[in-house]
Amino acid sequence: MNTNRLALRTVSLLLLMVFGFSLSGCAGGAKLDAGRMILPVELEWVKNEKLHGLETVILAGDPSIPKPYAQRIRLAPGTRLEPHFHPNANRMVTVLQGTLYFAYGDRFLEQELRALPPGSFFTEPANAPHYAVAGNEEVVLELHANGVDGTTYVEAQESH
Repeated sequence: MNTNRLALRTVSLLLLMVFGFSLSGCAGGAKLDAGRMILPVELEWVKNEKLHGLETVILAGDPSIPKPYAQRIRLAPGTRLEPHFHPNANRMVTVLQGTLYFAYGDRFLEQELRALPPGSFFTEPANAPHYAVAGNEEVVLELHANGVDGTTYVEAQESH
């Protein structure tokens, strides 16, 4: 009886170790990430004319696949983001620089805008329309979300 318990415990321990090692790497069995450090001067901003001319840089991950990613978004002073929504979930945004005036809804109503200074945080639920305008200085946001990303404007119902 003791031999059977010892054998069962040994097999269980081995299975737990194998399972644990398979989960210890990145999702999907990818190689372990060696880590990444990026200085602000190393950021390579890309202008997107379809999205109000704002600029973006991917910090980690890939917004085109259904996995987590991190992105910075830079808006010129006065940039107006018309009502739009995104299909992806868990969009979490921190204002790093400038003041963003932000609101939820499918119509741009200035009286609904709330001033979000640096350090402010907001979420963008999947398929929930929202809109914003940058204040009189450049605004830099940091977005953390799960892909697949996309933008649909409420009025035109066009995807970008």
